[in-house]
Amino acid sequence: MKVHKIEIDESKTARQWAKKGYLPMEGATGTLMWTNYYCNHSKEYFSSEQVTKASEAQIREFFRPEREHRNLLERERRAKKRTELLAKREIERKREKIAETREISLPYLKRVAELSKTLNGGKYSTVVIDTETTGLVPERDELLQVSIISGDGEKIFDSYFKPNIDSWPAAEAVNHISPEMVQDAPSINEKIVEINEILYQADIIIGYNTYFDIKFLENSGVIFRTETDVVDVMRDFAVIYGKWSDYFEEYKWQKLTTAARYYGYDWKSIPEGAHNSLADCYATLFVYRKIKGVEKSET
Repeated sequence: MKVHKIEIDESKTARQWAKKGYLPMEGATGTLMWTNYYCNHSKEYFSSEQVTKASEAQIREFFRPEREHRNLLERERRAKKRTELLAKREIERKREKIAETREISLPYLKRVAELSKTLNGGKYSTVVIDTETTGLVPERDELLQVSIISGDGEKIFDSYFKPNIDSWPAAEAVNHISPEMVQDAPSINEKIVEINEILYQADIIIGYNTYFDIKFLENSGVIFRTETDVVDVMRDFAVIYGKWSDYFEEYKWQKLTTAARYYGYDWKSIPEGAHNSLADCYATLFVYRKIKGVEKSET
């Protein structure tokens, strides 16, 4: 069907006519018209001769898919809110457990919190975090890398860490961080206060599968305020990507590389490759901005 660039005048979309109580006649073929100045989106428009008065039942049926979609989005919003609440409660529970059971004592954690209030990290209200680890179990595995950037893309913190174990072949196959790469790196305990000075006062923490990173950071002694807003871009993108899992009864989580490719992110725009945690921070920020429809985030 040829697309015409003409004035809309009395022509309207089927939805616009439905709002006025009319529907296109059976077999009516509308005209595709550009809907914006840049001519990158078009809709089918119908003239007044191509529509007929509709009954209330017909109008209700016309808008039924729209209502169902709106209701689905509302259920997803509520489910996301419940998930976030449960996750925050879990973070608080684990924080208490860490304070009681870890070698890092409660007085030490309180001291870290006090230091965090006075150091320079508080100037970053929005941060993006990512980690690389020796495995997937926070209570057993260790951090290999932690990266933090601001909401404006400024690198705030980036460091490899030397874990207590000698090798992690399964994780190395994914993140490409070898024992040799971290041989001379500091331990996480040497950098814990520096990380806390950034994260403790952050109002918004953005990540991709954020709670995975938070669990590892917490188990290493990092403290998060309960009022901090945690944004998981992975969950937001899953709804946009739209692949449903009947088994989990929610949208399937997608890899960061999938989300980056979906929005046309160029991994070559920074020197680090995919799966390096600093590179993943920049990709996460890019996807977050696309989802929110903004060009620049606040610091």
